[in-house]
Amino acid sequence: MLAKKSSRLMILVLAVALCLSLFGAAASAEKVHLKYTYWGSPLEKTAQEEMLKDFMEAYPHIEVQPIYIPSDYVTKITAMLAAGDPPDVGQLGEGQVLAWAEEGVVMDITPFMERDPEVSFDSRLPMTWYMYDGGKKTVGTNLAAEIMMMFYNKDIFDEAGVPYPSANADEWTWDDFVETAIALTKDRNGRRPGEAGFDPNNIDTYGVAFGTWWAPILPFVWSNGGDWFDDEGRETLINQPESVEALQKLHDLIYKYHVAPTPTQMQTFPAFNILLQTRKVAMVVDGQWALLDLAKSGFNLGVAPIPKLKEPVCLELGAPNVIFSGTKHPQEAWLLYKWSTSSSKVMPLIQAGLWMPLGMEYYTEPEKINEWLTEGVHPPEYKEAVIDYVLDYGRRAPSYYMRNWEEITSAISQGLSNFWLGKEDAQTAADRVAETVKPLLQGRFDR
Repeated sequence: MLAKKSSRLMILVLAVALCLSLFGAAASAEKVHLKYTYWGSPLEKTAQEEMLKDFMEAYPHIEVQPIYIPSDYVTKITAMLAAGDPPDVGQLGEGQVLAWAEEGVVMDITPFMERDPEVSFDSRLPMTWYMYDGGKKTVGTNLAAEIMMMFYNKDIFDEAGVPYPSANADEWTWDDFVETAIALTKDRNGRRPGEAGFDPNNIDTYGVAFGTWWAPILPFVWSNGGDWFDDEGRETLINQPESVEALQKLHDLIYKYHVAPTPTQMQTFPAFNILLQTRKVAMVVDGQWALLDLAKSGFNLGVAPIPKLKEPVCLELGAPNVIFSGTKHPQEAWLLYKWSTSSSKVMPLIQAGLWMPLGMEYYTEPEKINEWLTEGVHPPEYKEAVIDYVLDYGRRAPSYYMRNWEEITSAISQGLSNFWLGKEDAQTAADRVAETVKPLLQGRFDR
């Protein structure tokens, strides 16, 4: 009798073991595999890997392979597509994304949004959406929000007895900015521009420094009532009076007032954070992402909006995350897309100063704002100078909607090169650029 019971028990154990084995095999067979492609700094790489680990813990049936591509990104993604092995979710450059959306390489996510209330057009900063097909479709938003702004060394201001720039975008005017830059510029004998004996060829501290690529320049043009194109993206406006005047004012900072280094000098200078730290420059115009390095530089950092010429304008920019149409698992890819663009999942990068959040609640709700503003990283005036600035005056960069964007910006950069070198005036350069750019204008993706 005992032998029979033992035999039955053994059969039961074997049956349970077989069921568990079959269940495990089925579970393993049902596991979804996704590929996630991205670029970025070492800090971004680490943060995104942590984000993916958290995602896989939350969704154990999904396994994500991170593919880090620090250079030649589009070339390598193109090779993956040609080989029939596309990513499922990943970053994509502004100049490529909407053309690929029209070609069907990346997905329109509006059908997912219609079924999922967690993501809506109202839930994220309105200027972060990439729209196409006449504004009826979207590939989604930036991976994170970014703006162009001003950073400064408060210690230089304090020693010179110069008031800090206003954090209120409507109060920080162009005239105040020029006066401030002059007051903070000094040559190696301590003389300021306009003083007898000032030597513009031997400047010890410049009042301001700025890059001459499109993003630092366009906010000043917009602020003066100008633009590079008309609203339909088919006519050039870069040579119109408001645009030319803004360009000339920036040019004057270098060659008339001698408060900013020339492009040639900038090529020999170290990074902006080093220039501010070593007191070679008092103020810089740069992207918000520069806060990551600036906060570690060991000086008393201040932030301000871009000074206004006529009206305040905040240029917002950033590359998007997308779902690739070749994915075999669209629903799981949607879950990963949502997760990767959720500010709460990449909060370390936001708190460190590299990124800004996408969610509207992080700009409007005090409790949410306090989640990402970090003492020792975000200066006390950051709320007014940056958060209020983007909310009140944010405007999407043309990279969100212009066709041929990379060709256009390349033509503008080349066409203005002699102007920035001081070899010609703004009107001459802008007239030539307008003629060069005109045949490149093919309208907007969202119209």
